[in-house]
Amino acid sequence: MKRYFAVYAALVLACVATLVPATKATATTTSLNRIFVVYMENQGFDDVIGHDDANGNPDTPYITSIALKYGLDTLYFGVTHPSLPNYLALIGGYTNNISDDNNSCYAPSPGPGCHSIPYINLVDQLESKHISWAAYEQSMPTPGYLGSRYPTSGPVLYAQKHNPFVYYTDIATNPSRRDKVLPLDNNATQLHAALANAATAPRFVFIAPDQCHDMHGTTTCTNYDALLREGDIYLHTLVQTITSSPSFTSNSALFIVWDENDYSSNLGCCSSPQVGGGHIAAIVITPRYTHPIQSAALANHYNLLHTIESAYGLAPLNKAGTVPASLFELLP
Repeated sequence: MKRYFAVYAALVLACVATLVPATKATATTTSLNRIFVVYMENQGFDDVIGHDDANGNPDTPYITSIALKYGLDTLYFGVTHPSLPNYLALIGGYTNNISDDNNSCYAPSPGPGCHSIPYINLVDQLESKHISWAAYEQSMPTPGYLGSRYPTSGPVLYAQKHNPFVYYTDIATNPSRRDKVLPLDNNATQLHAALANAATAPRFVFIAPDQCHDMHGTTTCTNYDALLREGDIYLHTLVQTITSSPSFTSNSALFIVWDENDYSSNLGCCSSPQVGGGHIAAIVITPRYTHPIQSAALANHYNLLHTIESAYGLAPLNKAGTVPASLFELLP
């Protein structure tokens, strides 16, 4: 049984039929000083909200608790399959018609079908407005690492396909930019240190856990329930590191999304092209919540990018400009 499934099943099914309006009727632009995005992997909405194992033990108690306490979009979807184009959609507003997880052409041995993207991206926009940024990739060995995986043999923990920054030419070929793509350990030590001083902490932070902590799985972490529990525990570490830091001010927001649902759900809504990557969860946390906010706004990674750009006063990139900045509906 799924402990909280009934709470959301009625809401989601009603939305599929009638598009229930969001708790906040209209999305209004909010200026944010600092934004965090945590990108999890390959699990659908029902896999991470109130999911129990076969014995009725909760697999995701922490994720479920924050979904019930803060902001939750009940109709958020991945853009497509597989992983890589969903990451590119968030950083560049476009998948570049990529439909695989091939390496960046800037990897030492990229192999056939590698990708290099010469177009403008969120980093360009942030730096044009002097907005500091950083990306944290768990189990990546060194800052700016261009290798396609780590470790280089055995189980793949860090996977380049979950690091969109090294696919963009003007980031991968720029050492000072690459140095802002940083390793992250199991205790989020580097992140804790960076956020200790609000005056110097980056204003945009992207975080990708490794494949044993993002719910994706690899050869040494394959058990479904154990993978969900491990992701739940690590996400708890990340969220506490962020929200307990001096840098998480009242004008900060943390967005937690999954890249795609890996075909675990057939849920669609209203014949929208936004359902390509499947139904996933989107959770928003700020210090300003006094009660939960739920939205049934149809949204995907382009809506999240537009929300981020609008919060910083940036013009929406590519397909982000074709959808509303609807995640503002989850901000109190």
